[in-house]
Amino acid sequence: RDFLQQVQNKVAQAIQSPEGKKEVQRMLQCIRAYCFQGPSATMASVKSGLTTIGAVAIGLDSKVGDFLEDIMQLLLGDPLGSGPFLAEPSSDQVSGDARVRYLACESLFNVAKVANEELLPYLDRIFDGLSRLAGDVVPDVRHAAQVLDRLLKDITSHHQDKLNVGSFVDELAKRMKFKNPMIRQLCLGWTSLVLSMENVDLESFIPRFLEGIFEVMETHDHSRDSRQNADTLLDKCLEKVKNLERPKARRIIFQTAQRLAQSCKNQDKVIRLCSLCWLYEYVKLTPNFAGAACAASSSASSAFALRETDEGEAMAWHNGWSQRLPDVMDGVFDCIGDKETEVSQMAVDLNNSLLELSGSLGDGLPVTELVTKLRNRLRPPEGRQLGQPAAAATGSEDPTGLVVVQVACLQWICLLLADSPQQMLQKETMKELFMPIFENLMHPHDQVVIASLRVMAQIMEAHPVEELTIEDFFQDRCVDTFTAPRAPGPVDLFTKIVERLLLVFSSEREMLESRGRLMIRQLCGHLDPRRLYVTVARAIQQEPNKDFAQKLVQTFNWILLTAAETRQLREELLEESQSHPQLLQLASLPNSTSGTGAKEVKPLFLELLEPWFHNPASALALCLWSQQYDLASELTARFASFDPTLEFLQQLDQLVMLIESPIFSRLRLRLLEPRQHPSLLKCLLGLAMLLPQAGAFQALTERMQLVQSSLLLEAREAAPKSGDWWGQDKRTLELKALLETFDKISHA
Repeated sequence: RDFLQQVQNKVAQAIQSPEGKKEVQRMLQCIRAYCFQGPSATMASVKSGLTTIGAVAIGLDSKVGDFLEDIMQLLLGDPLGSGPFLAEPSSDQVSGDARVRYLACESLFNVAKVANEELLPYLDRIFDGLSRLAGDVVPDVRHAAQVLDRLLKDITSHHQDKLNVGSFVDELAKRMKFKNPMIRQLCLGWTSLVLSMENVDLESFIPRFLEGIFEVMETHDHSRDSRQNADTLLDKCLEKVKNLERPKARRIIFQTAQRLAQSCKNQDKVIRLCSLCWLYEYVKLTPNFAGAACAASSSASSAFALRETDEGEAMAWHNGWSQRLPDVMDGVFDCIGDKETEVSQMAVDLNNSLLELSGSLGDGLPVTELVTKLRNRLRPPEGRQLGQPAAAATGSEDPTGLVVVQVACLQWICLLLADSPQQMLQKETMKELFMPIFENLMHPHDQVVIASLRVMAQIMEAHPVEELTIEDFFQDRCVDTFTAPRAPGPVDLFTKIVERLLLVFSSEREMLESRGRLMIRQLCGHLDPRRLYVTVARAIQQEPNKDFAQKLVQTFNWILLTAAETRQLREELLEESQSHPQLLQLASLPNSTSGTGAKEVKPLFLELLEPWFHNPASALALCLWSQQYDLASELTARFASFDPTLEFLQQLDQLVMLIESPIFSRLRLRLLEPRQHPSLLKCLLGLAMLLPQAGAFQALTERMQLVQSSLLLEAREAAPKSGDWWGQDKRTLELKALLETFDKISHA
């Protein structure tokens, strides 16, 4: 200590003299020659030299800047070799001794105390050595490195303008890839400091460091501090991006979006969740997006909207998302069915946001790339191919996660069909997507089937850019084409797909029984139900398999008379019965044409009637609903000639239950006027005679007993009335006015 004090005093005195500068330089040259270089350099001399350098720096005090280059060469080395501070601890150089590494830190600490901001030009090289010493195996050396690290951070934070951020960031990025948790902690601390600087170029900084921070998080080095600090740093980075001007934020977004999409595939759930959160915020930052935050009106960026930007900026956002969307969507699909609830929910929210964002891109969507990604994700139920019998399916049901992915893919296809029909309806695109969608109609999960039907409905109602044939979709498949004879003339795509769906029902009877009603209701909800029913009716009329035709009629009839999706068809049938009192007479007339040459629309009842004859009970239900009571009575009379099979009696039983349901309340009210509807009464009595004395028979019998009261009521109303001070004409006018008022209010 006395020696070091003497060195400090001598240097302090020498620097004050006119020749002091030369004397200090000679002193430094002696330290180099005798302590670090030449045959006289030993481990002991290196230690003495390091201690002496610190004493010289303290003695120079404010004048240290004049000699800083020489001092740093002694500590850090020159192009010919590394100094003690930068030498590898594992090498055979002098730094292999722990005491040397410790004294190197101490010496540089003394230099830094007096040099202050003048040391910052050397910070990138100092950080190189500091990162080595931070992971040293000797605790004293690590402690010395930590003390030096705190001093350097303090100097840097107070003199940010003196730091060459570019070169320092390069060194920081290199060290971020090191696996040692102590080195990573060091890097994370400096990254946080750089982020807080005002003069740092975040546009180039954040993309370079994002990958390194994710690497820190995904390495399982059992260091909670590293992961926690990395997570905190990511939040800080994201906040910085959100507060940037939109053009700068845009450049960061599109530089990092692909890396974040790749991180969505990471096995670590924290990384997946973090990546999703970043991408979700990116979508919110996109101008003119419904989810964009715009509360802070004082901020210049908060009121930014795509429609308010110049054309160049708007195009940059548009092109950026068009390029990144396929990769981002694919990354979201990896998380949307995640077993971790938090991850899957975040992925669902992000997927919905991306769908909304994509809707604003319009024709700019990268349809080809998106279709490729979607095609790779869409798959039929495992072990099941279209046309196989149910027993041939050997795979188990898909996991829930895959189901969610399938539904999400189908949502995207719906969006593309709606927003980019010109590209989606090209023949090659449809050939690539149609079969996976059609095969998913056999998926064991209802959500996938419903989503597939929605897409199928869009395709069926679309107007293809190129002429499409059913063979374009089903070529080289095990399912044969529709074999029922068709009427001559061109057949549109709508009809072809309906026929193919019926063919699937024919080969998959279990599918028709278990899921047929669900599928038909969904199609009615997305398509024109009248067109669907007319198309199905014509196909049934040509169906050679009578048993299958009977099942189809039964299923479609039940939906026709009970489902909310077919309410307009039921109303149309009632309107036809009122506007065409002699409706059945039209059935014998040939199809007429209008003055323009176009065929007149045939009444729906007549379109359905003959195909419905394949199932007598359904045909009777159709006649009863359409108020064709004469035909209904005649059909009931013919039922006596049928074999009273269990299936037929069950159908009649279901018909009675249908008549007793609320939807047939209009028909039951007709029984209050039995003299005006004798055929209806005869039909119901005939049903009662055909049914065995069970539940349906009892219900129908009790209903028929009320008809006696109706007959008495009609007889009383038909008798002449006396003493009526209102007068019959006046009574009729008053009732008509009141009823018109009732109809107006009740239907408002």
